[in-house]
Amino acid sequence: MSTGVVSTARLKALLQAGVELELSTIPPYLCALYSLRPMTNAEASLVIRSVVVEEMLHMVLAANVLNAIGGEPHVADGHAPRYPHELPTGVVLHLLPFSREAVDTFLKVENPAHPHRALEADHPLLAGRNHQRHRARCLDVDEGFHPASIGDFYHEVIRELEAAAADIGERTLFCGDPTRQVTRDYYYAAGGRSILVGDLDSARAALNEIVEQGEGDMGAMFDDDGDLAHYYRFQQLRDGRSYRRSDDAGAPTGPPVEVDYDAVYPMIANPRSEEYRVPGLQAAAAGANRTWSELLLQLDAAFNGRPAALLPAVHSMFKLRDQSLVLLANPMPDHPGRNAGPTFEWDPSARAELGMRL
Repeated sequence: MSTGVVSTARLKALLQAGVELELSTIPPYLCALYSLRPMTNAEASLVIRSVVVEEMLHMVLAANVLNAIGGEPHVADGHAPRYPHELPTGVVLHLLPFSREAVDTFLKVENPAHPHRALEADHPLLAGRNHQRHRARCLDVDEGFHPASIGDFYHEVIRELEAAAADIGERTLFCGDPTRQVTRDYYYAAGGRSILVGDLDSARAALNEIVEQGEGDMGAMFDDDGDLAHYYRFQQLRDGRSYRRSDDAGAPTGPPVEVDYDAVYPMIANPRSEEYRVPGLQAAAAGANRTWSELLLQLDAAFNGRPAALLPAVHSMFKLRDQSLVLLANPMPDHPGRNAGPTFEWDPSARAELGMRL
């Protein structure tokens, strides 16, 4: 009889990769959101902000499933994403200002049926900026595992959960400490809710929520809560028109959605703090990276038995926004026509300074 050691180890690795996958989508969305000039692109701002909030929820849900099987979710230190970042689906995420190219990438992230051509090194946004890409950790879980979509990734996790439960028993598989679950007391968003995971049914529900909120499917635009899936929200920006409840997928007929790609801070693609040679920019970038790293440490603490750490994480998000806006408003002397932007780099000194307060 199998001991289940291999299957549970792989499950923990896959779910940790899922936590990191959800986290890796957030900085590119935030760059697009923060680059919108004040008092412009109101509808685009609402769409992107709503998606960011739900990606945070997806990270919570993946962490709850991992905790439920006795794992330990982590997002700080070596688990923090670096950009350009290759998802397990092969889509490469760049840190870009709000643009047609950014929206096109977001569509491909959320639904693989969207036709997408990867940005080439000589594209105007990436010219001279195509740094070495970093692979998603789940690509190291199994070299033969190449999911076609994020939905495929989570469906594989569900299949592995079902197989492990059949092999070693559901009660043995879901052995995690229930006090490590992030409850609705600590995470609430209008677009979804935290799900407590303690068995196979609740694990399925949590992972299916991630897929339904993100991809939807090509025949059902709205999830069970009546909200448009992320893919269709971004499609409204691409097509410049909103969906009606009666519309067919792929054919929005509602009121126009106004999008102004010129009302954007021209952030340089994939910025690196080492490029900021002006002292003021250096200090601003260092401050933003410190806040980003503190946020990751707060999430780490929340996922590992201290869910109340999510409360100060909200403050860190607002602080990161304000620091990012300072960078985005400043031109880069060495790159005419381009402004600085947040680099989302891990600052190892943050752990020593914040650790005492967590």
